[in-house]
Amino acid sequence: MYGDRTPGPGDLGRRIAARRRQLGWSRAELAVKAGHSVSYVTYLETRPALVTMTCLLELADALGTTAEALLGARPADQVAARVTPVRDDLWAADVRTGRPGERPGPFLG
Repeated sequence: MYGDRTPGPGDLGRRIAARRRQLGWSRAELAVKAGHSVSYVTYLETRPALVTMTCLLELADALGTTAEALLGARPADQVAARVTPVRDDLWAADVRTGRPGERPGPFLG
């Protein structure tokens, strides 16, 4: 299929497309929710592409998942819609990355 020297989709693009289809959205719907153009979403899904962290976080937020999941850092069976974390201490996980946040320092203002 990609023998004509046209690059195939990268893993990130396949994960974005799979999550979008799982939600039943068109590329246009994802583009609106993520704040990108339809052509850019199409490009990301069909070509191996490098994205900025900002773009990755916008896509993850729009798709209701984490940047970590889109990058394939977790198994596919653990990729699910995010639930608002319960902040029971100062070391609560960051909402976007799922990693522990920094403890706030003393307020000097």
